[in-house]
Amino acid sequence: MKKTFLACLSFLVFAWPSLSQAEVRKCVTPSGETIFTDQPCNAKIGSNATEVKNDATLRKITAMQKDRDTGKSCWVLEHRYSQCDVSVDRTLMTNFKENCTIPRNQFIKDRANDNVSTSYRTYRERREYRESSQEVDDLEYSHRNTRKSRAVLQCEVLEKDMWSYLKQNFSDKVPPQDAKNIEVKLMGLPDPEKSSSSYNRRR
Repeated sequence: MKKTFLACLSFLVFAWPSLSQAEVRKCVTPSGETIFTDQPCNAKIGSNATEVKNDATLRKITAMQKDRDTGKSCWVLEHRYSQCDVSVDRTLMTNFKENCTIPRNQFIKDRANDNVSTSYRTYRERREYRESSQEVDDLEYSHRNTRKSRAVLQCEVLEKDMWSYLKQNFSDKVPPQDAKNIEVKLMGLPDPEKSSSSYNRRR
């Protein structure tokens, strides 16, 4: 069992970019061999393959994949912020850092480990690894020190993207009052509390 799990982890580490938007499946061949894939078992192995859905190892792999995707998304948003030179609402940035710092740091650490592991491979293995893990966007991690245009970084919508991501992934960790203040700021509406206090002063 331990060897199987370690093999699965190796699969996840080296194939995670291609699986970041796909569901991982556990398939068992008629001979009893276990294969993890992002494709339907019948398409990958054949009609005799059996898909195992309720499996502890698969749940661990899926959870690790989700954590890594979260770290990558946090890194991409922070990378855009570091190069955009735009102001972001303080409350939004505080909540973003509180929720994204740990997964982002883990993503950076994992990528560093990936680079170390590939350095010991043959030229062909390194080339195949680079091809299989090529990023689909222009914010590729390995090019993080290259300046990008505001159009590529989409600086104008950065605040909205950060807030949308927080709501989708950390809604239970953002204080309701903070969420309200951020929504008011992003929608360009006057703060009802400030408007009320200024009205009372005028009276």
